Amino acid sequence: MEIKYLKQLKDNPNLKSWTSIRGWELSKIEALETKYNKGRKFPLAFREYLFLAGDFGGTGMVNEDWDDLHADCQEDLNYFGYRVQRPYFVFDNYDSQYKIFYLDEELEDPKIFILDPYGKNRGEFDLVRPAFINTFSKLINEAIYRIKNDIPF
Repeated sequence: MEIKYLKQLKDNPNLKSWTSIRGWELSKIEALETKYNKGRKFPLAFREYLFLAGDFGGTGMVNEDWDDLHADCQEDLNYFGYRVQRPYFVFDNYDSQYKIFYLDEELEDPKIFILDPYGKNRGEFDLVRPAFINTFSKLINEAIYRIKNDIPF
């Protein structure tokens, strides 16, 4: 696969001194697309991530346990009776705030949003809000920059 958006990840396979990033074969990416996106391709930047680092990314920005992550997100939404009307993919969480991108957009480098059922329930946030770092590739590239320069997240 030609890499267009995640060249920094490709060029930095040893972000962690104790291991290297580990990617997926295209068939495994397609199986995930079948399971979570009705067989349609994920946005290119996310496909590149899976190809380069689907088993281990080393950035701390993506949780590779898709089934548990999606189940936890759905459980939190159900707990408060919330629904997201658009198709989305959950790729990480921190403190019950889920990082998502929408699957119905035609963007190669998807916009990133925070899905926050608890914040919505407390009246602090909308259920879905734009993330501070606004695209998937910028999120990964920022993580690489911080790791390489020993800057905390």
